[in-house]
Amino acid sequence: MPPGNPFMRRDIWSLPADDPIVIAYGDAVARMQARPADDPRSWTYQAAIHGSAVASPPPLANECRHQSWYFLPWHRMYLYYFERIVRAEVEAAGGPQHWALPFWDYDRNGTRTLPPAFRGATRPDGSPNALFVANRRQGINSGSLALSPSVTTAAFALSRPDFTGVPQFGGGPSSPVGQFMGLTGRVEQTPHNDIHVQIGGLMGDPDTAALDPIFWLHHANIDRLWWVWDDATHADPTDASWTNQQFAFFDEGAAQVTLRSADVADIVNQLDYTYQRRVRFPNLRLIPEIQSMFRRRPPWPSWIRRLPVPVPPRPPGPTPPRDAPVEVVGATDRVVRLTGSPERVEVPVDARARADALGDAEPSEVVLAIENIDAERNPDVVYGIYVNLPDDPSPDDLRRHHVGNISLFGIERTRAPRGDAHSHGAMQVAVDITDLARRLRSGGTWDADAIDVEFRPVPLDVVEDAPEADALAGGAADVQHQDVPITIGRISVQMR
Repeated sequence: MPPGNPFMRRDIWSLPADDPIVIAYGDAVARMQARPADDPRSWTYQAAIHGSAVASPPPLANECRHQSWYFLPWHRMYLYYFERIVRAEVEAAGGPQHWALPFWDYDRNGTRTLPPAFRGATRPDGSPNALFVANRRQGINSGSLALSPSVTTAAFALSRPDFTGVPQFGGGPSSPVGQFMGLTGRVEQTPHNDIHVQIGGLMGDPDTAALDPIFWLHHANIDRLWWVWDDATHADPTDASWTNQQFAFFDEGAAQVTLRSADVADIVNQLDYTYQRRVRFPNLRLIPEIQSMFRRRPPWPSWIRRLPVPVPPRPPGPTPPRDAPVEVVGATDRVVRLTGSPERVEVPVDARARADALGDAEPSEVVLAIENIDAERNPDVVYGIYVNLPDDPSPDDLRRHHVGNISLFGIERTRAPRGDAHSHGAMQVAVDITDLARRLRSGGTWDADAIDVEFRPVPLDVVEDAPEADALAGGAADVQHQDVPITIGRISVQMR
């Protein structure tokens, strides 16, 4: 029977650093860190399920799914069993009843810095803080650097109408055993990959990312975004190769368990949890009465249940037929190298190819594909992708012409995959530029024969008056990486 009182995952920014939920998480992490490494409920073992670089990894290690339509269901299952393990630790220690994993909603002003509970090596009472990890990018732990809003945004992902396809919300069909070798979904690229890269340190490498306690709150937010997208009447895949695909994990009793993608599509009725919806207050803190209410389990007053979920609308214009093929109508013929400076590339559009694909009609969908992205390792830089960006752009120009990002979280795995996957050594990112093309066309500034694409590194924001702000003011914008260039094999324009 459907559960009637689901566990509530709350926004970490609605909880003070000494909230019992936060304290209980830190205590549970410390106890998991003290468990033997061969215990599936230990901190190192749980992290190894996502990724491990040890020579002899334990059973079920290195199982994470990326660049794949399994990215979202696999990580939902992973979080679900991790949360059950932590909850068992919390309950055994007499912690808060009905404990659930918080999430980090970083897509708002004031929440793009690392949550305070994760910053210091000790808690306010002087006890060790297991949520603190020294191995993060300089300035993150002090709160002096904030994630860029062009990295934290989920607008591109939430606007996608389909789960599967080019370029859609959840990624492309792939082998269930493949890792980092398929089509990246928009939510996996931004904000998921970009957040990993901007936090850096342990979070910058899939083999170590889950050792950082903030990993789990980041992925809870990615899981929440899938819930938000589904809540807006979107549809998950119905193909049996997705719905029936099983993945294995360990539960709170250290027993091996399995779930299928179809078993995790409905978080409330199948998994017995839900997410706190956004409540907007000027200081981003809930007034005491509302905060107290959120610490209770549902049902809540009807006005809370009716709070809207912000999902960007679909772009204006005709909806492309979903079965129509996307045709390549132009592509670059040289390798592009990114080393930390802006790089502009002209992508020619072949008139004959365009006519063959569309005839005399205007395109109903325009896709920009960034293909064969490679580097020897992750240079820890996010690049924004801009189309037809004016010279000396204003902040508004940058906002209007920004169509997506690329970052190389997991590039090491494409070169040296875990398990049975073969080395493939490159990544692909596709972005929908239909809305921008329509706006430029209506303004008379769209060139049908060529598209200018510019890659600009995205620095973190320096927080004014933060502890290290003055020292970081110059260095935060320095994203040069000449020793680890990113190469892009081809940029193509596709239309239908």
